[in-house]
Amino acid sequence: MFLVLPLLSFLGYDIMNPDEVCPEHNADFSEKYKNRVDFAIMKNDAPVIAIECKARGAALKDDRGQLRSYFNAAPTVKMGVITDGLVYEFYADSDEPNMMDANAFLTFNLNEVSKGKIEDSVVDGLKSLHKDSFDPENIGAEAKRKLVFQNLVQQIEDLSTNPSEPFVRLLLQNIGMSHVRSKAMAEYIALTQGAFGEFVNIRILRRLDLPSKDKEVERSPVAVEAPKIDVEIKPDNGIITTELEISVYEHTKRRLAFLAKTDDLYESIENIEYRDYKGKFIVFYKKERAGRIFDFYEDKEKKYTFDFGEEFGGIVSTDNIIDIDATLLAVFSNRVEAVGATKKAAKQKG
Repeated sequence: MFLVLPLLSFLGYDIMNPDEVCPEHNADFSEKYKNRVDFAIMKNDAPVIAIECKARGAALKDDRGQLRSYFNAAPTVKMGVITDGLVYEFYADSDEPNMMDANAFLTFNLNEVSKGKIEDSVVDGLKSLHKDSFDPENIGAEAKRKLVFQNLVQQIEDLSTNPSEPFVRLLLQNIGMSHVRSKAMAEYIALTQGAFGEFVNIRILRRLDLPSKDKEVERSPVAVEAPKIDVEIKPDNGIITTELEISVYEHTKRRLAFLAKTDDLYESIENIEYRDYKGKFIVFYKKERAGRIFDFYEDKEKKYTFDFGEEFGGIVSTDNIIDIDATLLAVFSNRVEAVGATKKAAKQKG
């Protein structure tokens, strides 16, 4: 009583008026089988909401059948609530009149609400249950929409953690990649998982309205955890490959996998290698000289300093690695074509 009545009052109902909030209301099937609901919300002298209260911490699922019986016994009841005072489950008869749905269309826990954890859908749901907004005749249709919405959210959540191949292929088609080989799908599925994570990060940052410095993370696709690439850090004559150099190498392969528009380019990514020298770190495609993509330098004024060669604009320094996207793709495409053409020409000559 001390937990439920304040909530009803919050929703606009007059808990001191038994014609509006009636305790121990009859919910009988017949004279032989007497039954009572703990609280009934009344409208025009008829119960429209039945509330079944259980001991705090009780397993509500064990008593949903009792709540379901109230729907059958009272034709005017359009919504049922079962609660232990902290956890609330709201049910309607969206599929068949006076037959309670199997699933709650709205659920919340006051313990979580007290910590500030309340979803927008719960807030909207509570608004629709307020005395000034509640419409017994339309609550079934509203509940149906919410149940469909919950199912859609669950499907999206499932796809975000385990994207299906048809779903990934649909996304790839939308970015112009219509013909993707089956053997490449595992990596595209991993990329899709990473893209989902990035999308969620962006929404969180926008919701929090973080300062512009942090918002740079929002624009950076490397902010999410992408598929790991096993790279052996090899000391060569005392040269130690740094974590930053390895991260640049890994980013290059991950980013090109995102930027590549053809299967040939995508499959060529596995032939990207690196070599570390004193003062510079070289990333190349197959051949160190003919396939050189860039030289990377540490300890410069900017966090990232690349030398793509004069043909592609020379030295680029930036604090945001995605600034090199266009140049990176152009150089890589050129190197794949050049090295491939050289091999083809050599084969023809032979």
